[in-house]
Amino acid sequence: MLIGLSVNHKEGLSCISNAYVNAVIKAGGTPLLIPLTNDRRVLEEILSTIDGLILSGGGDIHPSFFNEEPHPSAESCDWERDNYDLALVGIAAARHIPVLGICRGQQLINVAFGGSLIQDIPSQLPLSPVNHNQTEERPVGTHTVNIRPGSTLSGIVKTGNLSVNSFHHQAVKTVANGFEAVAFSDDGVIEAIESTEGQAILGVQWHPEHMAVAGNEMMTDTFRHLISEADLYRKAKDIHQKYCIIDTHCDTPMHFSKGANIGKNNPNTCMDIPKMQAGWLDAAFMVAYIPQGERTPAASQKAYDKAVAIIDRLKKQVAEHPETVGIAVSVEDLKRLKKENKKAIFIAVENGYAIGKDLKNIERFAAMGVKYITLSHNGDNDICDSNRGKAEHNGLSDFGKKVVREMNRMGIMVDISHTSEKTSFDVLAISKHPVIASHSSVKALCDHPRNLSDSLIRAIAAQGGVIQICLYPGFIKKGGKASYKDAVDHIDHVVKLVGIDHAGIGSDFDGGESLPDLKAANELPKITIELLRRGYSEEDIAKIWGGNLLRIMETIRLF
Repeated sequence: MLIGLSVNHKEGLSCISNAYVNAVIKAGGTPLLIPLTNDRRVLEEILSTIDGLILSGGGDIHPSFFNEEPHPSAESCDWERDNYDLALVGIAAARHIPVLGICRGQQLINVAFGGSLIQDIPSQLPLSPVNHNQTEERPVGTHTVNIRPGSTLSGIVKTGNLSVNSFHHQAVKTVANGFEAVAFSDDGVIEAIESTEGQAILGVQWHPEHMAVAGNEMMTDTFRHLISEADLYRKAKDIHQKYCIIDTHCDTPMHFSKGANIGKNNPNTCMDIPKMQAGWLDAAFMVAYIPQGERTPAASQKAYDKAVAIIDRLKKQVAEHPETVGIAVSVEDLKRLKKENKKAIFIAVENGYAIGKDLKNIERFAAMGVKYITLSHNGDNDICDSNRGKAEHNGLSDFGKKVVREMNRMGIMVDISHTSEKTSFDVLAISKHPVIASHSSVKALCDHPRNLSDSLIRAIAAQGGVIQICLYPGFIKKGGKASYKDAVDHIDHVVKLVGIDHAGIGSDFDGGESLPDLKAANELPKITIELLRRGYSEEDIAKIWGGNLLRIMETIRLF
């Protein structure tokens, strides 16, 4: 694994202690020094080649980076290095590159994510019994840190107490959001932090590189852990580059009226081209969502017109960015766009209410490039009963049966997310093509009306369909904080119940709340890494991330 090392800045030199280099080599990695530059393009290019990053030790960080005035005893700072290091942290975090921060490196991680620092330990902690700037040789441990049980760090060193060296002037004061303190010295100084949001980011206050090179195996294990995480990262990246990676449901067009543009990085949306690039996501199904309304002829026409307007606006935004994205209407389009290093947008309609009462609208939607239609949303419509409706049709209506047959004829996938269970079974009884649940999760793990029972999952799979696990927290876990690992539990359930050929992912991004540790498209590789941890093969993951959905699209195309 190629491990990037941040460098010190001394007398115009980009340099590093050989101990960092030798510790990486001893742990089985290949070190690469990252020269000190504030040319972001260069740093991004370098970080695109590495599998892990070590933020090395060094001088103090200027307090302006954590919104404080310099303490009277603060030491001199190096603005150029501060900016360089903070850029490295930001790029690495956005790309999910595993990071180990050492001494200053831990402090950088904390500052980069919004935490603060003790600027001068001797004057701000004058009664401390611990000497945080030892005079002994660097491989010598001079004080003990207490490690929180159950933390990643405790799993690495396999002990609750660790003898460490200490050469630092600053220390973590307020821990950044998304991190937790996992090791402390006897005076309460935070000696290690790690991510609580699934990022492979660990910071330690001591210098394990010197102790590792001197033969301390627990310190060497810290570097081995980084290299193990780097191996997973590299495998995940290779999978995303090799195969077509697809998210089958996002509601980003809902935000166009608020100024969102898919070609630009928007802080208020979960899905856009920059986030797709950072998350190695090749394609997203963007939906024209139509809320359920009155079912008069005039209201139905208005719903159809609104769907058309959303589709037109989506196409217009894509056309504004031809260098990075294109509309896809086929598997061939997706593969071509991936070869051109562009992202693909598939079009879908959420809520068959947009069809109104006119079957010809299905043919019109097909001509616009619509690839699936979700038969209902939150409420019954003329087609069927919703899982939140009043069961007025006892499943599919007579008109709904005609809708399913016409969608089959026009090559539009039938999406049963949001429909009642009776509706879903009715659809399976008459559809000649496999059906999809574009964004639904498992009722056995989270008893919610939107989720699918095991009997329905079996029926969908029996006809060749796929269940695209939704990442909306309320559909993943009840009565607690949902995690992306809980979402992978839903994938596991489907795979164990009906096999690998029937599971996928439809995030439902921008349709509501996101998972606290998987907030946007740039974080989707966390799922791939977790699947690798659980023993899924490259081929299995490729099926989950799009292969199964593409199989259905090809099946429908052949009819």
